[in-house]
Amino acid sequence: MKRIIPWVLLLLGIALLAGSGYAAWREVEFRRGAIETDGRVVEMITSTSRDRDRGTSRTYAPVFTFALPSGKLQRAEGGVFSNPPCCRVGDTIRVRYRPEAPERAQMTGFMESWFVATMLGGFGLVLTLIASAVMRVAKPGFAGVAPPLPMANGPAPGAPMTFSVPLAGLRRDGAMRWILQARWADPRSGVQRLFESEPLPFDPVPQMRSMSAVNVAFDPGQPDGPYWMDLSFLREPDADATVVQRRG
Repeated sequence: MKRIIPWVLLLLGIALLAGSGYAAWREVEFRRGAIETDGRVVEMITSTSRDRDRGTSRTYAPVFTFALPSGKLQRAEGGVFSNPPCCRVGDTIRVRYRPEAPERAQMTGFMESWFVATMLGGFGLVLTLIASAVMRVAKPGFAGVAPPLPMANGPAPGAPMTFSVPLAGLRRDGAMRWILQARWADPRSGVQRLFESEPLPFDPVPQMRSMSAVNVAFDPGQPDGPYWMDLSFLREPDADATVVQRRG
């Protein structure tokens, strides 16, 4: 069930973003060939709703008239209810309408033109970001949760976690062996711990020029406990086999 929820949120977010795009497209299409003129508010429509906590609430939408080129006075209703009301009876407003459907005229301004597209887009973006964040957190190996690792001597005792540990250096062990070092500081006690890989038969620096940290799995509650340094990204020069795990 937990795996389904982020996908539901993602699909809902994408649907809302699609609805936002459709609303914006309709507004752009409406403006093509539309005519702007002056109108006058002649009435305010009231919409009443009841809520257990807030009681009765009222919102208002304007009814306005405007003159067509033929001289006929056209009447139309605003499409957005608000409280406080957007205007008062007798106010002069700007009106936009299509000649073939003057009864669908709308007032100019953000609320009539872009409110729906903005609202849908905002909710859709929030849900999409939340779904993406949940999926990222739930991904194995994220935020210190260690994924199953192929350990040569079995899994680490206790509750191992995977940390991104800053690289500390490289030391030579003999003529042709290198040991990778990483240093970790416990944020609670400040105690530092040095991790070292098993001796590598090649210099790993050329493959790690853009890296500043390496993943190490260990139990923070055991300062001297076993640890496993993940060097699966390294490949021995002129070899097909990947160096999977190196135990410290």
